[in-house]
Amino acid sequence: MDIRQLRYFCAIAEEGQISRAAQRLHIAQPPLSYQLKLLEEELGVRLIDRNTRSLSLTRAGHIFYQRAEQILGMLHAAADEVKDIEFGVNGVLAIGSPPAIGNLYMPEKIRRFHEDYPHVRFQWREGNTFRILELLESDLIEFGIVRLPVPAGSYEMKPLLTESWVVVTRKDDPKWQDKSSLVLEELSDVPLILMHRQAGIYCHDMVVDEMKAKGISVDIVCESDNISAILALVEKELGIAILPESTLSVRPSEDFHKMSIAGCLLQSASAIIWKKEKRLSRAAKLFLELF
Repeated sequence: MDIRQLRYFCAIAEEGQISRAAQRLHIAQPPLSYQLKLLEEELGVRLIDRNTRSLSLTRAGHIFYQRAEQILGMLHAAADEVKDIEFGVNGVLAIGSPPAIGNLYMPEKIRRFHEDYPHVRFQWREGNTFRILELLESDLIEFGIVRLPVPAGSYEMKPLLTESWVVVTRKDDPKWQDKSSLVLEELSDVPLILMHRQAGIYCHDMVVDEMKAKGISVDIVCESDNISAILALVEKELGIAILPESTLSVRPSEDFHKMSIAGCLLQSASAIIWKKEKRLSRAAKLFLELF
């Protein structure tokens, strides 16, 4: 048994067909089938069930696949560590985040990381959560910060921040400037500026659903996925905004008046996420350790 056979077996297990595994490995089908046969003969067990149109792992095959993955993972890690010792951690690390929540974390983390690994170059892309998921799925970034929830089962994650939503008005709005807290009922028929609903991501719905559940009349005058634009509209007196508190970091806080919301639990959670089953670069793994 050798490393090549383990790679071949993992490719067959993951692709479910000899033909697709052969294409992935850039070899012909007959030698791939032959290597699988040799592996099963050496182990004395059947690893693949060939009685269906697509190949499936036997119980022994599942166990062997898990161990083979671990062995190959350790081999890659060992190779990376040796290269890091010889050449240092280098390359390009592509990351993404929404502007506000990213501003809370990324600058300081990048500064600290750069001190230890000066040969790593960063690409930091910004966008709303929907855009960050698109970048992840296209493998244009290795990981990103998002606001939860996101589609379940597709990502590994580290929770970051759970924060309250706040009501944001102009600093000098006479109706609100003396209040530090309010209840949602006070916003009935008040012109609201909200975060735009993104496909499959319901941050927006948290606010609207909570108000409707309380029988409050909702008057939405504008929705946007651009936090700076929302705050600019508040400044122009088009309405007041309901936002996660961290979003105020994109503008000087003294420009606005914020009020907490009493009588309900409106919260926004964020996390740093990356695709399941994706092998992260050495630089990405080290950067994630900072969180």
